[in-house]
Amino acid sequence: MSKQFQSIRRGVAILTVFVVTVSVQVALAHAADWPQFRGPNRDGKSPETGLLKQWPEGGPRLIRTIRGFGHGYSSPVIVQGKIYLTGKVGDDLKIFCFDLSGNKIWETTHGRAYDGETAPHSPYPGARGTPTVQEDMLFLLGCLGKLAAYRISDGKQIWSVDLVRDLGGRIPNWGYAESVLVDGDRVICTPGGQKTGTFAALDKRTGRLLWQSSEVTERAEYASPILVEYEGVRQVVNMTRGGLVAVSAETGALLWRYNRIAGQPAPESTVAHCNSPVYAEGYVFESTGYQTRGASVVALRRTGSGIQAELVWQTRKLNCELGGYVVVDGFVYTTAANSWYCVELKTGVERWSGRGPGKGSVIYADGMLYCLGENGKLALIEANPEEFRLVSMFDLPKSEGYCWAVPAISDGKLYVRWSDNLYVYDIKE
Repeated sequence: MSKQFQSIRRGVAILTVFVVTVSVQVALAHAADWPQFRGPNRDGKSPETGLLKQWPEGGPRLIRTIRGFGHGYSSPVIVQGKIYLTGKVGDDLKIFCFDLSGNKIWETTHGRAYDGETAPHSPYPGARGTPTVQEDMLFLLGCLGKLAAYRISDGKQIWSVDLVRDLGGRIPNWGYAESVLVDGDRVICTPGGQKTGTFAALDKRTGRLLWQSSEVTERAEYASPILVEYEGVRQVVNMTRGGLVAVSAETGALLWRYNRIAGQPAPESTVAHCNSPVYAEGYVFESTGYQTRGASVVALRRTGSGIQAELVWQTRKLNCELGGYVVVDGFVYTTAANSWYCVELKTGVERWSGRGPGKGSVIYADGMLYCLGENGKLALIEANPEEFRLVSMFDLPKSEGYCWAVPAISDGKLYVRWSDNLYVYDIKE
């Protein structure tokens, strides 16, 4: 074999490896997983592109409807070609795994489902917390305080911890609704222990307690924690009964707090701080509805003693009850009452407001806002701070109760859960 031929063959082999590698990387980038509540980074944003900028009349093409996983308000997660859902079936809270065609792979019982016993005047029974999937494990906090890890291959339980019995937590009035945060080898949750600590970190593989935030003892609400890294400091930030609180991701030590709601209703009489905070460019935004309605932004500042949070602006007008908000290019997009708003993150200046699908949840992808109203209207609104532009809107097939589950996007498909129905829409261009 000539040296020239050998050289050519080596070149072809190298080129083949390069093409395959690039193709795999492109495929992985396109088929983005949605492994936890509010997406890959817990900010309500998908990295996918090439999505429809306008829907046909009646909405994008409905690929399939998956049923049989029970009632609830938790969101779907999609990881490596599998869909994970939780639901109330009879008296049980169950976890389901489906393939992308809607075929059930496995189901397992997590524990007793929320049935309204802790809030009989307004029960809203059904699943709350969304599963968090990382590597080969799924983590779920049930509404009554059981936090457990499962194998994603077959749903077998690996370990469990009771937030009330083991961590001194206190079940919120409508049950725990938190979707736990996985940070490396730690699972971080918010038991809301008034003596033991608001936050706790557990070993991902064993469930062993690593730390609990003894300096912070606010009660848990219904928001899920986010991870913020600012000036080299990794922080767990969440909205508690006492407002915004941040602790060290490594130790649980208090870093900063800000309480916009101080002096409003007494803490025991407030209703439902439902939304996780969002972070961008050194700023943290939060908003609540009901008695403590309003919103605020704090700026993080590095000081000699650590991190401080300084109030930048606040308002009573933006009262997002549930469903969250997104920050895109320095602008906050959110719902308040039955309208939708765009405001400047750093100043609070309102850029526009408009009617849409009614109050509900929002996620973002490829320049567009996917806004889901609680009564089942789904809208596509342009994420443009210059003007309110409602591009498309249609009604989902009617289902049971309120449509409170935050949608998900994966591989050019939009997943919308309403009770015991998961609607899968094709939103690729």
